[in-house]
Amino acid sequence: MRGLFLLPWLFFLLGLLPLTLFAPEGEVGEGLGFLTAALLLAGTASLFSRFPLAPRVQFALVLALALWTLDLALRAAFAFVGGVAFPAYLVPILGSLALFAAFLLGTGQEAPLLPPPQGMGGPEELKRMAGALEGLALRRPLVLVYLEAPLNPERLLSELRRGDLAFRLGEGFLLVLQGSRPEDAAGLLKRLKERFPLGAYAVERWQGGSLEAVLARLKAEAILTG
Repeated sequence: MRGLFLLPWLFFLLGLLPLTLFAPEGEVGEGLGFLTAALLLAGTASLFSRFPLAPRVQFALVLALALWTLDLALRAAFAFVGGVAFPAYLVPILGSLALFAAFLLGTGQEAPLLPPPQGMGGPEELKRMAGALEGLALRRPLVLVYLEAPLNPERLLSELRRGDLAFRLGEGFLLVLQGSRPEDAAGLLKRLKERFPLGAYAVERWQGGSLEAVLARLKAEAILTG
């Protein structure tokens, strides 16, 4: 989500508004402690806005951290001001509710995307990630594309979206399109056909089960269509 990284910094500045309303007469040391914590939390929330997560999961998680940033910034401001009562519970409770919402979304249909391996993965990386992929496919269908063609791995990777996984398996390639629909795979295949000499290929919407079994089906289908 574009601009989401700005949300925690906006909440950070919002939390410092009391400094514009009251004269600083409180404890500097305590205020600096809360201010430093708020800065670190805002930076962490901003980083989470760059992670490959489903949009609603990402928004709920960043919102939770942003609300806790607001709480710490308010504590810093009221510590600097001194002598002014601070509503201590409402903002962190809202942050906890947002984090709980992120947890519910992240363990359901919008489970977080798996981080891709560095560059093009191989059989060992696919074997290592098999359990995680099988678990993710049970919560959210994945689109698998198997290609048999003499493709350049770097050029193939450049055609994929952020969060998509690619593995080189001998003479073939397995693409795992996370968060995609079958029509997205059709669009990808159309682009690949225009730019590469594609041989045999197969596509399946995977909704759970053994990765080894679905890969065997894809290879058999690719042979039949090739």
